[in-house]
Amino acid sequence: MNILRSSFARCPAALLLGSAFIVSGCATSADRTNTERRAVAGAVTGAILGGIIGHQSGERDKGIAAGAAAGAIVGGVSGAAEDRRVAELQYQRRIAEATYQREVAEADARRQKLVSQGKSTDDPELLAARQRAEAAEAELARLKREEAEAIKKAQQMAEFRAREEAAKSEINKMKGGG
Repeated sequence: MNILRSSFARCPAALLLGSAFIVSGCATSADRTNTERRAVAGAVTGAILGGIIGHQSGERDKGIAAGAAAGAIVGGVSGAAEDRRVAELQYQRRIAEATYQREVAEADARRQKLVSQGKSTDDPELLAARQRAEAAEAELARLKREEAEAIKKAQQMAEFRAREEAAKSEINKMKGGG
């Protein structure tokens, strides 16, 4: 215990760094905002870097304190920006969900109204698909009728030509034979 006391007494920066770790461990990451998490991470990172830089200039404790303060500020600012972005996304998601729920409720109310009036409640997409299928079937039936009429006409034309040829042939026999 004396070793810890003497380390913290000789180096206030170690006390600051140790308290940052203790405070950061007191809450789960789900309980803390991005601002808090990034401020603590910035303070720790800044303290370490400040301690290194301060040690080289002979002002280690001041370097640690300045680095921790600067890191906490930078981390806090970036965390606050992230918190604002997350809050905006959550707000937009809530708005989208509310809009979707309202649209579903309105569609259900329209269906209920149609049912109460004794009208069809077909899904518009299914209704459109059924109408396209019925239109295609009607076109197919029309084309089949036209084809049957054309075949019948061709057969009648062939029959009439054959009768005409037979009649002309007989006329020519009579004229030539008589």
